This record gives sequence, C-alpha cells and structure tokens, in this order.
Amino acid sequence: MKTIFFLLLVAVCFASCTQTESYKVVRQQVLDEHDKIMMDTERAFKNKMNLDRLGLKLDSLKSIYLEIDTVIERERINTLRNKLIQVDDEMNTWMHQFDAELGEKSNEEALAYFEAEKQKVNSLDTLYKDVLKQSDDYLKRFNK
Repeated sequence: MKTIFFLLLVAVCFASCTQTESYKVVRQQVLDEHDKIMMDTERAFKNKMNLDRLGLKLDSLKSIYLEIDTVIERERINTLRNKLIQVDDEMNTWMHQFDAELGEKSNEEALAYFEAEKQKVNSLDTLYKDVLKQSDDYLKRFNK
C-alpha cells in the first residue's frame, strides 16, 4: 500500500512539474529566424540591383556572349527580379502582421499563435533560399 501511495505521489509530482512549453521560447525562435532572413533580404536587394544593371547592359554583352538571345535573357532577368520583389513583399507583409506582444492571451493561445508564425517564417526562409539560389546561379553566368 505504501508503495502504491509513493508511486502515486511521484506521478503527481511529475505531472505538476511538467509545464507546457512557454510561448516565449517559440517567440524567440520566430524572432531569430526573422533576423536570419533579414540578412537574406540584403543579398536579395544586391541581386536585384545586379539584375537591373545586367538588363541595361544586355545589348553590349551580346558582343561578348555571342550565343545569348537578348529577348530571352530580358525575360529571365524580369522573372528573377519579380520573384525577388515578390518574396520581399511577402516578408514585409508578414512583418507588418506579426504581433510579438499578444497582450492578455493565455500561454496556450500565444503558443499556438507563435507556432503558426514559426511555420510562416520558415516558409519565407525557404522562398528566399530558392530565389537567391536561382538569381545567384543566373548572375554567375555573367560573372556578376
């Protein structure tokens, strides 16, 4: 009987000691990911500037890169520029909608909110990585 009581007491202690994860931990993960992405936004801006410069010089590059079709290259440049602009717009929208201080929400409500925001920011990170790779690869063709 004492053993059962002791085990029950230990189980109650463990149950009372295990708390749900604090929303502050997940919020910090979201903010850390945001900070990491902000470095990507700088690179995206530089790539966009390089694409703009390249687009202006395409006709003169035709003498160096005889095989290029300037019409096709302009379309590629515009497509990459638009992708860079789009992901930047999505990041700006997310930042304007993000609420780091949720006021009177319970830990569970705040945790759910920040978990959802963590998914959004991770998705943005994936988008940035993809478009940066595409634009980096394209610019390397022209040593930019």
